Amino acid sequence: MPHIIIETSKNILAKEAVKIAKEIQQIMAKIVEGKFDPDQCKIRVINYENYQVGLEENDENFIHISIKILAGRAVEIRQKLASQSFEFSNNFYKNLKLPQKRCDISVDIIEMDRETYQKITIK
Repeated sequence: MPHIIIETSKNILAKEAVKIAKEIQQIMAKIVEGKFDPDQCKIRVINYENYQVGLEENDENFIHISIKILAGRAVEIRQKLASQSFEFSNNFYKNLKLPQKRCDISVDIIEMDRETYQKITIK
């Protein structure tokens, strides 16, 4: 049910962003202890050709991670998910060996309303 949406600048390949998302799945599994099914997780990567970070248009890098989960999780769980996802992404970016440029990394945990979220799996 969770959604992991990773938005990146053009220099960060989509396949690299998918690796970040898959690690976030593992982080989630550890944090919520048996209450997370990776098979229900939806991952999306959006790579932007046109963007601006600070004053530099189309030249700097960014990674923004949105993690959507159903409302009701304790703030401590959401904080842990955000901080561990942020820490992993930061280290992952440093190991990409891209040309030294600015990179803004951000993580946002978004709670989805249980009363209005709709889902079906058709097989």
